[in-house]
Parts: sequence; C-alpha cells; structure tokens
Amino acid sequence: MSKPSAISCVETGSPAPRRLGGAEAVVVIVIVAMAAVLVTVACLPLIATLELLAGAGLVAVLLVGMLTAGPLRGVRGALRALLWQTV
Repeated sequence: MSKPSAISCVETGSPAPRRLGGAEAVVVIVIVAMAAVLVTVACLPLIATLELLAGAGLVAVLLVGMLTAGPLRGVRGALRALLWQTV
C-alpha cells in the first residue's frame, strides 16, 4: 500500500492571496489617519469625510485604470459609477 503524498492534501489549485507590501500598508495607514484628523481636528462631519474618501478612491481607480491601460470594461464600469453618483 502506498501512502498518499502530503502535498496532495495541501494543494487547492488556487493561488495564495497576495499580502500588502510595505508601501501599500503605509498608504492605507496615512489615509485612515488623515480621515481621523479631518473628523476630530477639522470637525468635518463623518458623512462628508466618507464622501471625500470615496471620491478620492474613485478618482484613484480611474487614474490607475487609465495609466495601466487595464481592461476597458473595468474603466467603463468605474466611469459609469462616477456618472451615476453625480446625477
């Protein structure tokens, strides 16, 4: 009788999720810290802060999509979402 391989028990066929790098983690921390500063020090309402962060995130997605010439469908979907919010 042959023993099953230990590797076959571990293999799932899906790649491992990618972890955040150092630079990406710093960007996330700075964004969260800036949001906290806007709410506490500048007395900006939480809803306005969330709208500001959502708008900046949408602009970033559009910019990265255009610069990397990613799939046109993704850029078109983000642009449609942006136009939907302004109506």
